[in-house]
Amino acid sequence: MNKSDFSPVRSSERYVILDALRGFALLGIAMANFPEFSLYTFMSAEDTATLPLSGVDQWVRYLLYFFVDGKFYTIFSLLFGIGFSIIFENVARKGGNALSVFYRRMIVLAFIGIVHLMFIWSGDILLLYALLGMLLPPLRKLSNRSLLTVAFILLLIPVVVDFLCEVTKLRLSEPVVRMQQMYCTKFGITDENFAYWLHDARSYGEVFQFLIQGAWVRM
Repeated sequence: MNKSDFSPVRSSERYVILDALRGFALLGIAMANFPEFSLYTFMSAEDTATLPLSGVDQWVRYLLYFFVDGKFYTIFSLLFGIGFSIIFENVARKGGNALSVFYRRMIVLAFIGIVHLMFIWSGDILLLYALLGMLLPPLRKLSNRSLLTVAFILLLIPVVVDFLCEVTKLRLSEPVVRMQQMYCTKFGITDENFAYWLHDARSYGEVFQFLIQGAWVRM
């Protein structure tokens, strides 16, 4: 087998509908992140209340959660799973080691995600996709019934965890929050300047300080 067997997919081999859906999902994800990119999310309740359309903003934010966060992330996740199956199918058809190719891609994706998380944007999702993606191969031979059962259990886990945390008053994120607070104190990031830190940053060094504390929250 030569290297050309694993060359990038040719245009004629691509699924146009999947590419279109992927672009549509990315547009939705960009919309979902706009409150953060515009720094609206980082503003205090007092500051947002002074905006001319503060009442409308609250409804728009709810609609974004319902129609964008709840839909476009789901579409993108579904496309990730479909891409996983296509990788296995294409490599297997060419007689290659599908597991090796897939895990290699997930490792590269995880590396890109770490760089993105630490140095560009603390709202990174690529690292999470890569880590969870590594759990997919053992599930690929399960029946549809078994997959639905696994999916239901995975959907139920955060609900159960949140319920138990509320009942027991346990805060699983407390160690991470303490680390975030430690870095905020170290760099002088306070509740008063948090919303405007990125806007007022005079160098990438100050941007990086904000990214460091944000990375802990993302974890």
